[in-house]
Amino acid sequence: MRRVAVFTIFSLFILAIGIPSAGTFRPQPYSAGPLGSTDYPWTMFHYNQFRSGATLASAPGAANRMWQFATGSFVYSSPAVSDGLVFVSSWDTNVYAIDEYSGQQKWSFNTGSVIFSSPAVANGMVYVASRNGGILYALNEQTGSEVWGRGSLNYFIASSPAIADGKVFYGNWCASGCFQFGQFVALDATTGAVVWANATLPSSTISSSPAVDSGRVFFGLDDGSVTALNETNGKAIWRVVPGGAVTIRNALAIAYGRVYIGTATKFFALDEITGATDWSFNTGNSNSTSAAVSNGVVYFGTGKGNVYAVNATTGVQKWVATTGASVSSSPALSLGSNMILAGSNDHYLYALNATSGVRLWRYLTSAPIWSSPAVADGRVFFGSNDYNVYALGAIAPKLQATVFPSVTSLKPGQISTLTITVTNGSAPQTGVTLALTSSAGGGFTQPVPGSPGLYYSNFTAPLVSSTTGTTIQVVASETGFLGGSAQTTITVNPFPPLTVATAARPTSVTPGGEIILEIRVTNGTSPVMGAAIFLSSSAGGSFSSPTDGGNGNYTAIYSTPLQASSPTVMIQASKPGFSSGQDTVTVTVNGIPNLTNLKVSGIPFIFLIAGAALLFLVVLIALVSRRKSEPSSPYYHPVEAPPTYASRPDFGEGLSSRFRGELFTGLAAIGGS
Repeated sequence: MRRVAVFTIFSLFILAIGIPSAGTFRPQPYSAGPLGSTDYPWTMFHYNQFRSGATLASAPGAANRMWQFATGSFVYSSPAVSDGLVFVSSWDTNVYAIDEYSGQQKWSFNTGSVIFSSPAVANGMVYVASRNGGILYALNEQTGSEVWGRGSLNYFIASSPAIADGKVFYGNWCASGCFQFGQFVALDATTGAVVWANATLPSSTISSSPAVDSGRVFFGLDDGSVTALNETNGKAIWRVVPGGAVTIRNALAIAYGRVYIGTATKFFALDEITGATDWSFNTGNSNSTSAAVSNGVVYFGTGKGNVYAVNATTGVQKWVATTGASVSSSPALSLGSNMILAGSNDHYLYALNATSGVRLWRYLTSAPIWSSPAVADGRVFFGSNDYNVYALGAIAPKLQATVFPSVTSLKPGQISTLTITVTNGSAPQTGVTLALTSSAGGGFTQPVPGSPGLYYSNFTAPLVSSTTGTTIQVVASETGFLGGSAQTTITVNPFPPLTVATAARPTSVTPGGEIILEIRVTNGTSPVMGAAIFLSSSAGGSFSSPTDGGNGNYTAIYSTPLQASSPTVMIQASKPGFSSGQDTVTVTVNGIPNLTNLKVSGIPFIFLIAGAALLFLVVLIALVSRRKSEPSSPYYHPVEAPPTYASRPDFGEGLSSRFRGELFTGLAAIGGS
């Protein structure tokens, strides 16, 4: 009853999430991504969502090692190759982004748990799942930063995700304490939101990597069954058990209306619509790898060390090739080179002729190879249990660069034009990306191309306080080439410094008094004319605009604050082509304000007092004149003066009460205006 209750709650949760609709668009084979910096990108395990394992890209014609990248543990996963980068996960809990041409690490991301499944790349994101972490991560392709993560710690993931129609599909299996053996999950590829989660109870756990075609999702289970689900809602379409109760942990390959899958006993071709068996092939009671399918032929390896090619329609064997140990690496088919590539537990990666099975070459590593190869840009990429990732193929040519400055000695703000040449070792190289740096700072304009292989950029010298030799470095890069670099040195000389000397006349005044500042600006012993003078005080006050007296002499007047203080006056001088200089002088403000010299807003304070007295007299005369000119009237009532003023015996003595009222009314009007 507890299981029934838990299952009911889970079902309600899934319904609450909502199931967005999706179309059943069927992508064309061999078009895993737009052509760009990687031809025919190998974007997920076995190339694409059909798990066809076949690409139009060419494989190398010889076992020439291009580079080798060391991880911290076994590399079981198959690399994904896209946008000039190789993405591969390791049992050391990390997923790595490696430059396709140089083998240099661009970034790594630690999932916190060991990783068996292969990463997938789409829409600028890398999708990778932890085997024991139960989380599927979406990472930024260029930086490795986490965009989102989704999953449950109880449900481990060994299945390699498939990306199709805006969704991510993968299976998992329960570690312990679950009411389901496993789930098959569809997530929104952009947000990570759960689209649907199909419970496999009471069937089995899921390690198989899914394939997607025509609105259906196909995968195997550990109980030997193969299931087809509706891609839109996760509902089962059919379920069959083609080979008995044996585990199916390989990816299914979809082609020609059939589902191709190997078990521990046989290899099967099932009808894609019904799940019925079209034919089976006896592998000699050994596990079979995921298949590569193209041109009417299916290729797969077995635990007995064989690689088979059989007719995709009839299941009739075309050829068999033998390695020195079991084959756990799913073969990859290079249509551009008519070549099958697969790793073996005898430590070799084999390259076989796809038509005849004849061995073309092999490459020896230090441990068994379980990783399935990825083919792109005329090269093959794979991992080994010796902890390394390998790239075989032609070593990329290295760019050669030179840089020459038009001027090698600058002052701050001055410009030197950099002439940069780039070749591929034998001819000028166009379309190159240039990155410029300066050890002492400064700025660069965006490099612009001139004639083929020739580029120009302007360097603006930085501000320095002493003579500095700055190293200018140029790094040239282009897809398909190893980067090249060059450097040169430019000397940056500081501006000559300004020296400021100030004398205060006098040095002590009463509050509000004026001090004349006599300022001398030189560069060493030479006077500097036309400098900009900036004045400030620590205790307030005001300054007149400085006047230039010529020959490096400047004058300004400092009106001191109205309170006693000891202000420090700072004098700063600047001029283009020179380093700024400054000086300080401290003056004393003390005593009783001198009303003769005291100013408010530049106006002598005594003038303000005299003006106020004169204004009062004018108002008084005006009111007296008005009184004499007004006729008497029986209806006239004088305005009473405010009590506070009328009570004063010394104010308006001898004036009538009417006149006093008029006087106060007039003064009140003036005060309110």
